[in-house]
Amino acid sequence: MDAIYNFYAKKSKNKSILNGAAAITIILIISAIVAEIAIAALVSSYFSSQRQLGERIVYTASFAAQSGISDAILKISRNKNFNPTPNPYTISVNGAMAQVTVCVNHTTVNTICDTSALTGTYEITSLGSALNKNVKMRALLYVDPSTGSVNIQYEKEINV
Repeated sequence: MDAIYNFYAKKSKNKSILNGAAAITIILIISAIVAEIAIAALVSSYFSSQRQLGERIVYTASFAAQSGISDAILKISRNKNFNPTPNPYTISVNGAMAQVTVCVNHTTVNTICDTSALTGTYEITSLGSALNKNVKMRALLYVDPSTGSVNIQYEKEINV
């Protein structure tokens, strides 16, 4: 009888050891899954914040390019014979830069100011830069030589 008792006693001890090993394995698996979910959430939030930062930088570059166009239009409105020196000139806007090129009586087809245009035609090209993002805008103005009125023909964003 003692032999049977000893046999079952050993078996129950081994069973409790197996139960403990199974519990540790399950705990480790659950911990790994929780850690993976936490890492995925962290990576997802990082890329989300980077995307928002990139959008903010593009907006700042776009604002700088638009400010360059507005600056040139204002200078042309005040001085109908405006011809910037140096050309292009640079302005700083809110930590961003805009490089403004003004073509007088010329327009751009392939390269800047490469095609003749009507007298009184001003083409403004502004390249706004913020950190590593660039936005280019172009506007075409016509200044009537007799009345001096400034007419904006178009203003558009151009692929850089």
